[in-house]
Amino acid sequence: MQADVRKILTETYQVRDVGEVLCPANQTVKDGSTFTCTAQVGGEGKTVTITVTGDDGRYEVGAPS
Repeated sequence: MQADVRKILTETYQVRDVGEVLCPANQTVKDGSTFTCTAQVGGEGKTVTITVTGDDGRYEVGAPS
């Protein structure tokens, strides 16, 4: 998941200098559930919200804040 989040940040949101992305393990994959990952952007830790959009593992990645 971390690699996918990093790819979305760089390609969809056009964020530059995205480093390591850390997401918590064993999150509930239930439609509507959310959790946060931490992404290093320009050397700073940014919060990225992940929203599960179906019970089949699909999810949306929010913009870093």
